Amino acid sequence: MEQKTYLDPREIERIVETYSDMLLRIAINRVQSIAEAEDIVQAVYLRLMTNRPRLQSTEHERAWLIRTAINLCLDYQKSAVRRTGVPLREDMAAPIPGETGEVLEAVWKLPERDRYAVYLYYFEGLPVKAIANLLNEQTGTITSRLSRARKKLKQLLKGDGYGTVSERV
Repeated sequence: MEQKTYLDPREIERIVETYSDMLLRIAINRVQSIAEAEDIVQAVYLRLMTNRPRLQSTEHERAWLIRTAINLCLDYQKSAVRRTGVPLREDMAAPIPGETGEVLEAVWKLPERDRYAVYLYYFEGLPVKAIANLLNEQTGTITSRLSRARKKLKQLLKGDGYGTVSERV
């Protein structure tokens, strides 16, 4: 993919079709509200069209979109709207295809920082190094979070017929 300073309508449509589901899942995971997550995804695309970043590759494109979504989620979490609103658990996303509700419920019980690393690693398939870059953390920190989260998930799921938690949940 060559560098571009202008995104034509077909390029924007391709980006929206390619990344919308992923960005929505990331935002829902972070803000725990479908309505707010949808607003955040729209804001990501608005920034894409107004900032027109120079995206050198599809990896850079994906990383820019994820980082922008994370930043907007953090902004939302700091805002007064979040502090006055109450998230509805019924408002959560449906389980990702192939995942059971129990596994997803157990992931939601993890501390936020661990849950976010688990989500990006297992559900979005990002490598540890990419997660570390996106979250401005060291790779060792992300590896520790994943290890800690696996142990917690193993404890949480043990009574539900899940004997072990694999490396790729």
